[in-house]
Amino acid sequence: MPSATTLRSLLALLALTTSAAFALSPAPTPPKPLPPVAPPMPRFIVPDASQPLTLQRVQVQATLAGAQAQTRIELVVHNPNPRQLEATLEFPLDASQSVVGFALDIRGEMVSAVPVPKDKGRQVFDDISRRRVDPALLERTAGNNFKLRIYPVPPNGERRVMLQLAETLQPDPQGRMQYRLPLNFGQPMGLFEGRFDLRGGKLQASGALTGVETLSRGDEMSMRLQRRDWQPREPLALSWAGNVGDSVVVQEHLGQVYAYAEIAAAEGARGTTRLPRELNLVWDASGSGAERDHAREFALLDALFSAARDVRVHLTVARNAAEPVRVFDVRGGDWQPLRRTLQQLPYDGASSPAAWYAGLAAAPPGSGTMSLLFSDGLATWPDLGGLPPAGPVFTVNAASRADLPRLRRLAEAGGARLLDLTRMGTASAFTALTRPGLQVLDVKGDGVEGIEDVVIESLHPENGRLAIATRLTVVTGRLLVTLIDGQGRRSQRRIELKAPTESPPSDEATLPLAARRWAELRIAELSAEQQRNRAQIRRLGEQFRLLSAETSLIVLDELADYVRYEIVPPTATMRAAYRQSLAQRGATRQADRERHIDSLVQRFKQRQAWWAQEFPRGPVETPPVAVAETRPAAPAPVRPSIAQPPAPIALREPPPAPVAAPAPPPLAQMLAPSAAPALESVSVAGLHRAREEDAGTTAAPASIALRAWEPNAAYARRLREASDAERYAIYLDERPGYLSSTAFFIDAAEIFFAKGQQALAVRVLSNLAEMELENRHILRILAYRLLQAGQTPLAVPLLERVRELAPDEPQSSRDLALALAATQPQRALDLLWDVASRPWDGRFADIDLIALTELNALAARTPKLDLSRVDARLRQNLPLDLRAVLTWDADNTDIDLWVTDPDGEKAYYAHRLTRQGGAMSRDFTGGYGPEEFSLRRAKPGRYEVRVQFYGHSQQLVSPYTTLMLWLATGFGTGAQKDERVVLRLSGSGQQVLVGSFEVAGPAGGAAK
Repeated sequence: MPSATTLRSLLALLALTTSAAFALSPAPTPPKPLPPVAPPMPRFIVPDASQPLTLQRVQVQATLAGAQAQTRIELVVHNPNPRQLEATLEFPLDASQSVVGFALDIRGEMVSAVPVPKDKGRQVFDDISRRRVDPALLERTAGNNFKLRIYPVPPNGERRVMLQLAETLQPDPQGRMQYRLPLNFGQPMGLFEGRFDLRGGKLQASGALTGVETLSRGDEMSMRLQRRDWQPREPLALSWAGNVGDSVVVQEHLGQVYAYAEIAAAEGARGTTRLPRELNLVWDASGSGAERDHAREFALLDALFSAARDVRVHLTVARNAAEPVRVFDVRGGDWQPLRRTLQQLPYDGASSPAAWYAGLAAAPPGSGTMSLLFSDGLATWPDLGGLPPAGPVFTVNAASRADLPRLRRLAEAGGARLLDLTRMGTASAFTALTRPGLQVLDVKGDGVEGIEDVVIESLHPENGRLAIATRLTVVTGRLLVTLIDGQGRRSQRRIELKAPTESPPSDEATLPLAARRWAELRIAELSAEQQRNRAQIRRLGEQFRLLSAETSLIVLDELADYVRYEIVPPTATMRAAYRQSLAQRGATRQADRERHIDSLVQRFKQRQAWWAQEFPRGPVETPPVAVAETRPAAPAPVRPSIAQPPAPIALREPPPAPVAAPAPPPLAQMLAPSAAPALESVSVAGLHRAREEDAGTTAAPASIALRAWEPNAAYARRLREASDAERYAIYLDERPGYLSSTAFFIDAAEIFFAKGQQALAVRVLSNLAEMELENRHILRILAYRLLQAGQTPLAVPLLERVRELAPDEPQSSRDLALALAATQPQRALDLLWDVASRPWDGRFADIDLIALTELNALAARTPKLDLSRVDARLRQNLPLDLRAVLTWDADNTDIDLWVTDPDGEKAYYAHRLTRQGGAMSRDFTGGYGPEEFSLRRAKPGRYEVRVQFYGHSQQLVSPYTTLMLWLATGFGTGAQKDERVVLRLSGSGQQVLVGSFEVAGPAGGAAK
């Protein structure tokens, strides 16, 4: 089977042979070069700090040799606040840079990080942070963006962290290596100390290092710098003359030999200039598009239109969805109408590959069309299974934060190439776009076995060089590289490879250059189809200790934590103790699961007993004790009318006294918070007889009314009062002031939904996916609101991603299951059983029982589902007249569900069973919910549903907490009706009436 590299090469050759379809023209005069692209700033995020964290000291030590750079950065972070905090540092790296080391000081000693699967790393970090211990986690987010989390930074104290970067540099057009290190953190560094050493060359400084003195000793040069209260506005930049010839490195790592070669590949003869008659232009106008260097993009288009003169342009603007195609006719190189359109585009919404593909597929038929995609490649929106169209697509990047592997694979898969304007000048990019140049047709072993897994960075030389890596299983071997120039002439290059004669000492912590580059290039190749190759990417990341889309680096405090989470520790001494402790844990796992199932069976018996119990439904003989409170006006009882929102109750009211009632039955004693149930006393005798007695009854008619949630911020009032034609412009006017506010986008989307502007509402809401890459809290909020809007196909991929990010949180699987119930009921049932059957952390109390209730209801409504995995003791549907379930987005947050029945009696955390049998689940104070209210038989009248926010004990991405409330009537029956609402609370002590049930007619039995 041909390799991925060979297939890409064949497609490139096919594209080369179609050049006759384009207009032929001499090359135009090269355009004026633009200044270098400014790199993005690293940034600290500490939402709960009253004063920002400061950088007390930054030390940089860089070792430079040839095309390789090793940089060690040590940061000392100071917390001036009186409370301990979690610090998050977000920073981008250049596409050629990698993190190869990471350490955190623990009790004065630097402890090295170890690789861990990404989802597990986040789980472990959060669990240990909750215990107030010392973890640190470094993750790769989208593209080459990274996030470092440190906990705790002590009050009025410091933490020290070290990052080690490795970089393979590319020469500029003059053959000089360029080293750049941005250190603008948005604040001054208390003390900066830098040392830069070059072996075999002469340093030339620029940027923030301009004017710094260099020292020479033999063939080494060094530069040292010390500054106080320093905030460099430009990167630290150095250059030196590079090696113009081939460079080959063969090294052994842990018993395997790797080779890495950089081949000098001069462009040579180019083909005739090919200019399009028609241009299919896809312009990514998602939120992150605002960070692209549009001057560079326009310069490339200007060069193209100046040369092509007369072109018909088909423009597709792509965000979370593709807009209709607009056609522009460029005459005599004048493209001002198109340019003005592009300049006036708002950059808003998420970025969907499906939108790119829809635009690319809109290319007019005929071989004279050129397709261009201008994007950073950061896909943040579900693509719903979209596939790129056949044919060459040139991808153009002008952003420092970008997913270059994605853009490169998309272009090369169709025989075109990536034009990275952050590295290429306009003239070079224009030439690469219009004149075919040198490219690789094939790379393989030359006549011998033992050359395996050959990977190449790009089929096209970048600054005159090709990067190739392979594995060797022979002592000597040879790579054969087949090239073709722009005029179709083929040539071959042979690269001799020889394994080292002596094996170096085994050192897992040091990754040789050849092994690192092979692993990096292999991961980049696999990432073209990340979902299919997730396991391979994860294995490579762990084996080579590399950050990837599937692996992170973590530092833990003590051996017990490594054992608890089954993470191999960093030192040999710790690993020996780890293996011994781990062997003792295996036998307990199955026993833990069996104990959990037994516990679930007993709790389910209690629920069956409650469901079978008869509760009084007549008039209350003793009126309930009145509790002073401010009650908002009641909402209209008929669905779907929406009432105005109540004013929130600012202070937490005292717990209301329960209604006077007969002596509580055994189940009421079980539900009382002060007593544990006596499991052996639970009886289910008469359960089936009770159901037979219900056979002739029907549930009382019930309707659901939801409170329309209306934010009262000034921007919300402007949006509500605007006309439909003006509303989006007003939103864009307000948007720049709220780019990091989840509340703003939720509020604005809510108004667009309410006004019937569905497409704009989804676009506005999709900005949440762009705000903080891979934040499961934000993605969960987004999915909840999409579900409420009926956008299940969009919500499901987001919930799939949340489950990938947080498989240790049962809510992740439950949320996905509920979203899939209508379309994939079998998978939904299996997910619910996973939630019910697994032992979870104690802060997720009774979520297993709630999931089991939903599983049985799903099975009752959907015949022929496979229940073989479900324990037979747990298979019984328990239908309900009324059910309310509350979940929320913030971990470690205390929010309560309160339901008041027609008698004025409240079910809530301190009064979990009402006189007529309304049951409240156990209180959730440390997770995301759910909290559940259940009532089998509802008496006529009004049931009010409130939520109460008591506060949180962690740093949040927003000062607000977002809730999702699910109200159901006839739950577990064919007549089940559901309503969902997403809203947010803004502060501790807030209570809101969110909805109500209205039960009409005589008291009915439980729905069958």
